[in-house]
Amino acid sequence: MLPAALGSIAAQDYPNIEVIVVAASGTAHPPVDARCGPFPQRLVGNGNRLPRADAANFALDSARGDYCVFLDDDDFHDPDHVSGLMETLAANPGRQVAYSQVRVIAADDSDSGVFGVPYDRLALHERNYIQIGAALFERGLAASCRFDPAVGAYDDWDFWLQCSEHTDFAFRDHPSTNWRAESGESGAGDGANFDPAVNEASRDAVQAKWATVRDGLIERLIALTEAGYAAQRRGDHAEAEQRYLEALRIHPSDPHALNFYAMLLFARGSVAEASSCLRRAVRAHPERTDVACNLARVELHVGNRTAAQRLLEMVLRHEPGNAVATALLSRLNP
Repeated sequence: MLPAALGSIAAQDYPNIEVIVVAASGTAHPPVDARCGPFPQRLVGNGNRLPRADAANFALDSARGDYCVFLDDDDFHDPDHVSGLMETLAANPGRQVAYSQVRVIAADDSDSGVFGVPYDRLALHERNYIQIGAALFERGLAASCRFDPAVGAYDDWDFWLQCSEHTDFAFRDHPSTNWRAESGESGAGDGANFDPAVNEASRDAVQAKWATVRDGLIERLIALTEAGYAAQRRGDHAEAEQRYLEALRIHPSDPHALNFYAMLLFARGSVAEASSCLRRAVRAHPERTDVACNLARVELHVGNRTAAQRLLEMVLRHEPGNAVATALLSRLNP
């Protein structure tokens, strides 16, 4: 599949790319051309077989450009992958990583779906939602972020967690790379390339390595949300907003921070922003009846009676007899 992967790089519409092929199979790797379409191409290696993590680090050490993008030899990029990620970075100053959605390609070459969600630092500690070829990042991150062979098949997840210690990520809400999840031998894909034992061991290794950081983020999230609520109670709305926004940088879908921040926005008349926060919270946590009730209040305020009734009925299905929902419904249907 390597020719197809390289062909997808040759078709990139970004004008300035160097192509590095790592000879992970050692001296058995066949030579490559000096050009990959319009771009210069090099074959690098040390003559030995290289495990995946070592091959990735070898690629990083061999790169000369300002930014890097990986591509496994059984995957392929759309022509606008690099240019789209460069535009995404340019639109988000200060961020050093941008990533796209990913199109999953089944064994029969059919399109079996798309995955990829907006950046959430705490959620990244729970699961890896960034496929290795989906991201473009500043090469300078490689000075301190390296692929760790000790975490097994999830070395890319561990690499993104390392990067998240240095920068927030920008998300391109568009699939521009393609993952053949059922090919390869890592055991971390789908179908024939899924090994439950490999996945469990690799996941445990990553989570054990990052447990202290993850626990620290959770503690800070709780402290910031509580500080924001305390400031809101004493009328210091500027301080409250700052603390809520700091909390949401850690976990943008946190229902507590979104709920409190939405009520702060609503109180100062920013109704559309309050509604947006509450909708995000309801999408992420449909079981949170307090959030749904607050969104119903906002919908009632702007005259969306049908939407409010639908929300309140949903609350009562989850929690029959909910006093707030019952009271609000009585206002709708006196």
